[in-house]
Amino acid sequence: MFRAVVILLWTIVLVSCSDSGNAVGEITAGFEVTTIQQGQGEAAAFGDVVSVHYTGTLTDGTKFDSSRDRNRPFTFTLGAGEVISGWDHGVKGMKRGEQRKLVVPPEMGYGSRSVSVIPANSTLLFDVELLDIARYTNIDNSELKALLKEEKVTLVDIRRPEEWKQTGVVEGSEMITAFTKRGGIHPQFSEKFLQRFKPEERVVIICRTGSRTARLAQALVKELGWKQVYNVEKGITGWIKQENPVVKPVG
Repeated sequence: MFRAVVILLWTIVLVSCSDSGNAVGEITAGFEVTTIQQGQGEAAAFGDVVSVHYTGTLTDGTKFDSSRDRNRPFTFTLGAGEVISGWDHGVKGMKRGEQRKLVVPPEMGYGSRSVSVIPANSTLLFDVELLDIARYTNIDNSELKALLKEEKVTLVDIRRPEEWKQTGVVEGSEMITAFTKRGGIHPQFSEKFLQRFKPEERVVIICRTGSRTARLAQALVKELGWKQVYNVEKGITGWIKQENPVVKPVG
């Protein structure tokens, strides 16, 4: 558990430095996507956390990497620039169980850099299988109201105490500060949050505008495997703007 907490903290910090979907390069000549086997269910979109198996080869048949050989799937955030551009574009739209062949030109791979056994200006070939898609759910105020009427759903306000006092909080909220004023991780957040909640629980998180909770939700899904995380998309600001009630924080 300690290792998972450390990974979570680092992930939140790293994710906060980039905007999902904004790091994807353009499609260039020579990029090809061929579907070998159709998948089922929802399609992977930018911002989703995807798990894949893959094998990468050079055009002369030299294999340079394979998650299958390691028997360990590779997980990344689609569209966040965590992988080469050819992967972000090539995996987008895949469904669970789908298999694709990707032809990735140098401009969408490693360009003029040589990486390990991959020579500079190499065209790369990948066999990719999408195993799973994970995502948090953005909700609006009407969806928040509906969720709060259900049992076993908890709303967590992750803002700082001075923010709670300034605006008030949604009635019934639990208050656990996630970020310091400077944007770092609050030293007590992991202990309080992860001791209070389990990955299988339904948790709704809210902040001022929805940006901090989006980063936190992404980290919970990607690093700890949470399946039922909801982010109030416009935060407490959007809640108050629509004249929904708030109460004074207790304590």
